[in-house]
Amino acid sequence: MGSVARKGAARLAELPTELADSHYGSGRNDGDDAPEDLSPEEVEEARLRLERREARQARTQQLRSEAKEAVQRGSLADQPPSVSQSRKLGRRRGALPTADGPRSSLASRAQTLPEAVGERNAYRYRQRLERASVAYENEDYHKAWGVLGAMVKDAPRVVEVRELTGLTLYRLGRWALAAAELEALRELTGRVDLHPVLADCYRAQRRWADVDTIWAELQASQPTSAVLIEGQIVAAGALGDKGEYQSAVRLLSVGFQLPRRAKEHHMRQAYALADLCEQAGEIPRSRDLFSWLYQQDELYVDVAERLHALR
Repeated sequence: MGSVARKGAARLAELPTELADSHYGSGRNDGDDAPEDLSPEEVEEARLRLERREARQARTQQLRSEAKEAVQRGSLADQPPSVSQSRKLGRRRGALPTADGPRSSLASRAQTLPEAVGERNAYRYRQRLERASVAYENEDYHKAWGVLGAMVKDAPRVVEVRELTGLTLYRLGRWALAAAELEALRELTGRVDLHPVLADCYRAQRRWADVDTIWAELQASQPTSAVLIEGQIVAAGALGDKGEYQSAVRLLSVGFQLPRRAKEHHMRQAYALADLCEQAGEIPRSRDLFSWLYQQDELYVDVAERLHALR
């Protein structure tokens, strides 16, 4: 505990003012209540609060980057395939199990690590999975893939392995491989929470039929509002990629309202809608949406530049 307290005291000097004030109170004099007066428990609590704050800030920055990437996904290919080609590219997949359907048979296909690799090897594989997870969280996706590439061959029916592999490949821009992993996850679990990611993989490949199918499946599955909005952004973006800007704006406008307290998925939806409105020639609405985003956070993605360009 002593070493923990010392490390915490060292970090305490880096605490934001509002965090320090929660212990000291505002208006305190320098030299009053020095850090050494803190108990080890208080130091540890302050350290954990700071770490949570930094994690939130890092995640917010990542989400901002993702918002811009999602809007720009359509530029990844030169020309869209013809309608006939798009139909040929549609993947044949079974329907998701219903609440009273054969979900148990689906679940029986999944395996735990011990079932997949044996009890003797399970601990070693669990460590490898944890290393891959840490690398992913640190945005070292090549390192994560280096660990997961062999694991997925040995444990293809382990849900955690499939999920992390699919997300890692998505981050690496390996759309076809990522889609294959996420399709396997869908078949193993029947989950829809990663359908927006799966649809985005197909969008990047301009596989419009698959985007439409995954979007329809997501809508029918009653997901959370955040997941539904992410899927809506991808589906509308796919229409925009095809030059169907008015249709894209209509789709992304369904259910859209500027919230009193904006969450990240609201910001992402507003940004994508503003971008599509600009491309559709609805400049006043685009300007209003970028203005709202700027009021929420003037550093959000590139809203300051986008708003300036529309004035």
